[in-house]
Amino acid sequence: MKIITSILFVLCSILTAFGQSYWDHDEHGLSLKMPEISLVTVMPLNYTVNLSLSLPTSAGGEPGVSDEGRDDNTWLNYSVGRRANASYRKVYAQITSGSIPSGLSLKLEVKNLQSQGRGSCGSRYSEETFLSNQPQVVVTRIGSGCTNRGKSFGHQLIYELKLDDINDLRVKEPTTYLTITYTISD
Repeated sequence: MKIITSILFVLCSILTAFGQSYWDHDEHGLSLKMPEISLVTVMPLNYTVNLSLSLPTSAGGEPGVSDEGRDDNTWLNYSVGRRANASYRKVYAQITSGSIPSGLSLKLEVKNLQSQGRGSCGSRYSEETFLSNQPQVVVTRIGSGCTNRGKSFGHQLIYELKLDDINDLRVKEPTTYLTITYTISD
């Protein structure tokens, strides 16, 4: 009986040791993919910036710019995922529809990040840009990161209508519509 018990004990010990080593370790491959992305939006969605020159207060006075000629209610948000050695991204702004009447200009000021984003967010390219139909860099050195989404996140955009020269002022219609397009790329 002692022999049978000893054999069972040794056999159980061997099976337990074998079972533990057999089930103790397993492995398999795993593939991770992160596509490169570059997304940009202006918040709030469907918001229209309305700017206007102020009227002269008396005959002979010059039209000027008032508080109605400035708007600071829009925010530039973006998300970027890029490869480690890929180039930094930039945001460009341009007028893609309509044109600014002669004698006027449209200034865009892009503020640096107002609240902390995540990752490697960019910074404004210059303090002010005068918009035209040519793309101009407004944010540069964007790595992999995001500004967060919504108003008060990302880069605040400030538009200002400027009277350049009253001698050149040629307004064909009382209201001019423009489309400003923001593009993110290398």
